[in-house]
Amino acid sequence: MPPPFDKGNGTTNNDGVPAINPKVIAELRAIQAGTSGFLVELIEEFLKETRVLIGKLRDGLAAHNARALEQAAGALKSSCGNLGAQPMSRMCVELQAASQKGDWTGATKLLRSLEAEFRMVQSELDAEKRR
Repeated sequence: MPPPFDKGNGTTNNDGVPAINPKVIAELRAIQAGTSGFLVELIEEFLKETRVLIGKLRDGLAAHNARALEQAAGALKSSCGNLGAQPMSRMCVELQAASQKGDWTGATKLLRSLEAEFRMVQSELDAEKRR
């Protein structure tokens, strides 16, 4: 079981766990010091790539292509972890497991949840860009 997260003031949808871990954002802001726009560029690239990967998840699911679903979920899991979207990252792990088992019903539900979580992540990251 993953360790508990520091609960910030962000949007939550996972038993009070923020969509974006505020400690990760703080660390990225510290790295950014003196490099104008670094975090904004990172966020924009994450959002763009996440949309592409969610499209690949949909395609893999529609085709019942376990390999494609697992690969897209793995890529998204890493990306989410790097930016502090830990609930999304955990959902990707679950999607990988569902694809390995050929659990298409479970994978469909997980993808819906992942898409809803992404909307919250996007909202939080949009707010971060304005700070």
